[in-house]
Amino acid sequence: MGTPENPMVIGALLHFERPLRLAALRDLVRDRLLPHRRFRQHVVEASHPFGAPCWREDVELDLDEHVLQLDPAERPDLAALAELCEERLNHPLPSNRSPWRFELMQLATGGSALLVRVHHAIADGRALVELLQQLADETLAAPVPEPRAAAGPGQALVPARRAPFFKRLAGLFRIVGLSGDPEGLLRHPLNGYKHVAWSTPIPLASIKRLAEAGNHHVADVLLAAVTGALDRYEREHGQVPQPVHALLPVAMPQATDGALGNHYASVFVRLPLDLADPQARVAVIARDMSNVRAGGQSQVVAGLTRLAGSVAPAIEQWAVRRWSRRASLVVSSLAGPTVPLHLAGQLLQSIVIFAPAPASVGLSLTCFGYAGALRLGVLADGAVIERPEDLVTAFEDAIDELGRGGAAGVPARAAGRG
Repeated sequence: MGTPENPMVIGALLHFERPLRLAALRDLVRDRLLPHRRFRQHVVEASHPFGAPCWREDVELDLDEHVLQLDPAERPDLAALAELCEERLNHPLPSNRSPWRFELMQLATGGSALLVRVHHAIADGRALVELLQQLADETLAAPVPEPRAAAGPGQALVPARRAPFFKRLAGLFRIVGLSGDPEGLLRHPLNGYKHVAWSTPIPLASIKRLAEAGNHHVADVLLAAVTGALDRYEREHGQVPQPVHALLPVAMPQATDGALGNHYASVFVRLPLDLADPQARVAVIARDMSNVRAGGQSQVVAGLTRLAGSVAPAIEQWAVRRWSRRASLVVSSLAGPTVPLHLAGQLLQSIVIFAPAPASVGLSLTCFGYAGALRLGVLADGAVIERPEDLVTAFEDAIDELGRGGAAGVPARAAGRG
């Protein structure tokens, strides 16, 4: 699903309260990450046009190339950290090595930041969250088999359910009949340079109270906030907001063994940017999401994805590009660990995720919950959004607006952008 403009690399920014030592990090990776064979393999392209790429053992794997510390003399502050993360996320992973990197940065605050980059071919977000738990000090006494993610903290916020045949057929007709989003502020030919930004911590309890007040799901509230943020962003840039479609990854029901890999499908959800009232947005999105949860769209998408993966790469790329024209952005939501974790002896204070977007989609928003707080991570192509921090501010304000209109006295945001 990747292109030169969208290389499908997942980014995760981990913030530690105190300095994390490079030697301790390398020991952790050697002992608890490398036992997973995907992190010892690289991708070999097909030798002929109708062949398929395959995984092969990286016999020259050098841990120093995969776990490294950026210039320790820099010690960036928060603003410089965002610029540094942006620069590294635009730096391609070597194609002849296992596609992952851990890049450690010592901060001016005295703590550390760790930028993790993993190609989506290795695993989806849910599997990587479960793998994070495997790396944590709290599980050092546990065995090191392939992680299991049947339930627990890595569970997606919008799990798919197996639908009967007639609903899957209806899902197929809906996808086939879906017209592409028109070109506009969110849809431009991509230039391939990514900008990043992330939100302040938002207490998950407040979002859950908002959802319960309207008998909605957490994902409905988050999508309504995203819709409000996009509405405000477009108006500030002189656009008349029109509905757009978002690709929403959902976990597939057969993904119960927790093995690394990709066990998800993406569904199309309409975001009603033309509705000015925040509560009306929530109601419309909740109705559509109810149909997504009960319908068969995700099973259809999973089947089409497997079919595309079995054909020649040129045909696959054509199919993915046509598919991606139907949406303007990706919105991902994952529930991470509910309690703070320690890695290599240091407290993991916060996590921001930057999920990639496929083919011609230029904007990806990722809501990730960790230790009782949610953060929004924005990954935007420079041709679509040059200042993603404006979109982050609009999202935070949209959460506050929902709080004022939906449940009086519900505090939405925590102070500080740590």
